[in-house]
Amino acid sequence: MRIESSEDTAAEFKGVDHADVLNVSKGAYMDETMTGPEVAAMLNVTPKYVVNLIRDGKLAASANEDGTYAVASTDAEAYRLSAKRRGRKALEELARVSQEAGIYGKQK
Repeated sequence: MRIESSEDTAAEFKGVDHADVLNVSKGAYMDETMTGPEVAAMLNVTPKYVVNLIRDGKLAASANEDGTYAVASTDAEAYRLSAKRRGRKALEELARVSQEAGIYGKQK
């Protein structure tokens, strides 16, 4: 998989304390990198979607010598947690709007 490298961290992740992001034993995975397919499996998305995240500046990555890319495991985990929070927030908003609209009223 070949992509252009992206050194910029997405604004959404600036200031993230990566030590707090991973709930793993001391030192585990802190300096490891992941391949595109590994990140895709972690996020439950396609490798092409991961490439789009990198190209859009939403996920930081560096280019390897062979033209593939590497993503810090801490950055991948930070993105996963952020996406999970966004999804939860969207579901809560949908439930609130649905209740206000009376969609779940008693059936006759």
